[in-house]
Amino acid sequence: MSREVDFDIAIVGCGSAGTAAALAAAEKAKEENEDLKIVILERADFDNRGGNSRWTASYMRMEDIDTPAPNFVEDMLAFSDNYSDRAYIETLHENAGPTLRWVESKGVEFDYLPTMFLTASKPRLLPVGGGRALIDTLSLRARALGVEIIYEATVWDLGLNDDGAVDHLRVRIEGGESIRLNVNSVICASGGFQGSHEMMAKYIGRDAHKIPTVAEGGLYNKGEAISMMLRVGAKGGGQWDSFHAEPVDPRSNREEAGVMTYPYAILVNQNGERFTDEGETTIDEQYEAVARKIFYECPNHIAYMITDQKLYDIPDYEEALQTEQPPITGESIEELAEKLSIPPEALAKTVAEFNAAVQPGEFIHNKKDGKKAVGINPPKSNWAITIDQGPFIAYPVICCNVFTNGGIATDTEGRVVSNDNQPIPGLYAAGEMTGLYYGKYPGGTSVLRGLVYGKRAGENAVEYVAQATKMLT
Repeated sequence: MSREVDFDIAIVGCGSAGTAAALAAAEKAKEENEDLKIVILERADFDNRGGNSRWTASYMRMEDIDTPAPNFVEDMLAFSDNYSDRAYIETLHENAGPTLRWVESKGVEFDYLPTMFLTASKPRLLPVGGGRALIDTLSLRARALGVEIIYEATVWDLGLNDDGAVDHLRVRIEGGESIRLNVNSVICASGGFQGSHEMMAKYIGRDAHKIPTVAEGGLYNKGEAISMMLRVGAKGGGQWDSFHAEPVDPRSNREEAGVMTYPYAILVNQNGERFTDEGETTIDEQYEAVARKIFYECPNHIAYMITDQKLYDIPDYEEALQTEQPPITGESIEELAEKLSIPPEALAKTVAEFNAAVQPGEFIHNKKDGKKAVGINPPKSNWAITIDQGPFIAYPVICCNVFTNGGIATDTEGRVVSNDNQPIPGLYAAGEMTGLYYGKYPGGTSVLRGLVYGKRAGENAVEYVAQATKMLT
């Protein structure tokens, strides 16, 4: 490591994980009196930097800034059917509060702001200003400590030396030219592969190219860093054939245009048939499964939320309806069906059968109320209210890809491990490009783990570079 290098530590990606890694590395180097050259390489331009982080509200599964939500570890393991890495999750739980306090100390405020979940089983703490506040604040602090940020620079290849340690990166810059950067350590934090039609087809399967990203930041996540690490023997982790799904309005130009009011309505497919229990549980615990049903089970991968004027009586319904597009309306169910290209007789029959199945009881919008619809298939477990007060309302709903689940395996220090579970010297990873999730996504953990493991990777990369350098001097 006595050779001439362009950068001691190169961070790939400028989202929440990457900026946390850069700032933590810069602070650690200063604390250890190590004069290290640190760079962030970001494929987007300045105005579009940050991948998914730029667009997300950044929900955190935290009871308060110091305390993860109850059953944090147990829930994450249960949602994955115990396939997720327990040690990784326990380390996340242990470091969540201290990491958020560290972020807060840099100037980011946290609060319990309104969310799109009118019913929720777990609390959601948010950074004021969302993910953009995270990357803007952390990157500014990193720049003040000498971290360089190079935009429109796509990392596409990674080289190891004869000892199997990180040696160099190949970076494609604007215009198509590729340059080689000699580096001592690399921290990959460049998101998943939802922006790659090839990788989506390879791992998710048929028609995966029809699943849009939930925000345009996801289009920059094309998976090159995942592929290049697999090529040097990195171990994979997470459920490669799955992704975090969200139900959104396909007409919207907004990021995360979630349609989270459907528990108070019915969802029908293009044939006018219901296909799910819209009120099975709180919205935060069911929306992902419903979004997947829309993609995998509904003709043309689309559904429609059908309701009536009573929607507007629900307190804060606007928070749960994140689209800016107006509803599609009809004076009658048949007229509404015509506008949706649904057979009018079929939709009228579905609505009539649903109305007849609605049971008496008190409607309570913000918790499971047990107000059911029974004797129909599927039944509805909560929030069953009749659809009989026109004009009638519809919103189209499709499945969007928030992030992919398959990625690179790391240990609790953020080190990338080989298929023999040995750390690859000098190689680290954090955020959505690391494989953790299986089955059901435990909401409010993705940005949180990006911050926690980004910080850990940055600090440990400094220790690695310092120790390796001393061994050669």
